[in-house]
Amino acid sequence: MKRLLLAITCFSVLVFGINAIELSAGIGADVGFIFTSTKTNIPQPYKSQLNSTLDNVKLTRWGISSFFDAQYIEANLGGKFFISKYSENGYIYEETTNFFNLGLKLKYPFKITEKISVFPLAGFDYSIFTSGKAKDNTGNILIDRDDLLPSNRLDRFSINLGIGGDFYVGQKLYIRGEFNYMFLLNTETQKDAIAKIESLGYDLSIFQNGPVFRLAIGYRFFNK
Repeated sequence: MKRLLLAITCFSVLVFGINAIELSAGIGADVGFIFTSTKTNIPQPYKSQLNSTLDNVKLTRWGISSFFDAQYIEANLGGKFFISKYSENGYIYEETTNFFNLGLKLKYPFKITEKISVFPLAGFDYSIFTSGKAKDNTGNILIDRDDLLPSNRLDRFSINLGIGGDFYVGQKLYIRGEFNYMFLLNTETQKDAIAKIESLGYDLSIFQNGPVFRLAIGYRFFNK
């Protein structure tokens, strides 16, 4: 999967880059909020306990990345950091997971004025797990996931839809703002949990989605 997505990204950048009227690059940061919901037919009281544990997870996503823009396509490389907080049995837990992120978005810009353009966009993010830790409210480290580095059990894949805009502050320098709504596919760890429940004869679905806000600064180095 990683090689396929990398190949798709490289091919898209090459094809769209050759035909692009404008080329630019830059760096940006983003913040997002992820909501988790579950559906299951597990009998009570276990259903309420499971829903309470999963649905009450507060997951915040931060990121910083460089980008290459070929007018109709944007490729991103950078880091993503997920911070989740949840309570269980009177304890508050915090888990941090870090990822290397590869992103690709298709967009179609519409020029509003000489300095402003807007564009709808659609694409994906593939986040490769690098490290992570979980701790309780006393600061005790419960899980150190650095040893999972060779594994892809926590890798994350999301599909993104949204809208963005560029505002030029000069002939070549511009500020980019984006709003995306992301839909996260289940990780291998979540799939394992679902399979375990299904092996007991019950159903379980986990859905994660939420908004992402991004602000970036770019520099146009080529235009026909």
